[in-house]
Parts: sequence; structure tokens; C-alpha cells
Amino acid sequence: MSFQIHFHDVPHSESIRRNCERWAALLTEEFPETSKYEVTLSHSKGDHAAHVHVTGKDIDVAAAAEKRELSEAVTEGFERLRRQLRKHHDKQIFARRRNAKS
Repeated sequence: MSFQIHFHDVPHSESIRRNCERWAALLTEEFPETSKYEVTLSHSKGDHAAHVHVTGKDIDVAAAAEKRELSEAVTEGFERLRRQLRKHHDKQIFARRRNAKS
């Protein structure tokens, strides 16, 4: 798994970095078709934003979240990403089942 994190107008934090890497590792276990994670963290208008982008085999999914606290934005961003990956994964599984029945 490839992992990159960018801090824009946000102080670099090793604990946030480790938290993001943990999330990426958990999602890679759940969705092994993922291969590259890119996280961008920024600060604007009093809120922190987290943008998470993942690519892999037949996957290109992104999610974003804005919260007052950076750690909350990271958690929300990865939760949204997980939901999108689950939706994408389920569509592929059910499409294969439909095609197998034909």
C-alpha cells in the first residue's frame, strides 16, 4: 500500500499521520483492491478539512469532511471513504452475481 499525506496551513502532526496510516491499513484489509491512499489536510474559515483519495484495481474514490477539530475531520473523511468503498465493492459483487446467472 502506498500512502501520502499533505499538510496545508495545518501544523505537521505525527499522531494525525499515524492515525491516517492506521485508517488506510484497516481499509486495505477490508478492501484489498485498494493500493494508494492520498490524504490532504487543510484549514480554512475556522474549520479543518480532510480530503482522502484512494485508487486501486478498478477504483478511484474520494471523500472529504470539514470539522472544527482536525482529528474529527480525519475520522469523518475516512468513514465517508469507507461507505463509498463499500458501495463500490457491493455493486461489483452483485454485478458479477447477476452476470453469472445469465
